[in-house]
Amino acid sequence: MAETSLIPKKVPAGIEYYKAEGLGAFSRLALIFLILAGVFSGLLYLYKKILIRQIDQQRAVLADLDTKFEPSLINELERLSNSINNAKALINSHTYISPIFDFLEKNTLPDVSFSTFNYNADKKTLSLAGEAPSYTEIASQIKIIQNQPEILSATFSNTSLKETGSVNFTTVINFK
Repeated sequence: MAETSLIPKKVPAGIEYYKAEGLGAFSRLALIFLILAGVFSGLLYLYKKILIRQIDQQRAVLADLDTKFEPSLINELERLSNSINNAKALINSHTYISPIFDFLEKNTLPDVSFSTFNYNADKKTLSLAGEAPSYTEIASQIKIIQNQPEILSATFSNTSLKETGSVNFTTVINFK
């Protein structure tokens, strides 16, 4: 008897077999992106581990240095550092008013004198009370002060004639 088989022994003519073409362009790009993302994640993980190890090493070095120095010396040096910083802040916030005295010396008439002095650094305002031999001297003094470039405004008030013939006055000078 002849054996029958369901698998043909010969390929019938006209039937063509196609091979698979492989991955498409989009699939290739996705695969490359996936590989790069994996490599990048791995590198970040390794970098994190390296940083953690370096931090631990630096902490160990710092702990070693702490044991080498006396804690009382460290506390004393910290206190000294705070004192120096406070002194610097105080010096930097100090207002120097010596230029105002130079201004008054240069721009005050010889016969005019001042008896009170009050300077407000925040408002840049100088309040003075003074005495002059006459109203004419006060008018001359007003012109001299108002014509100075560093002056924003100057007002003279409260003029009064004394029994001796001299004139008392007050002035408020606003600097730029």
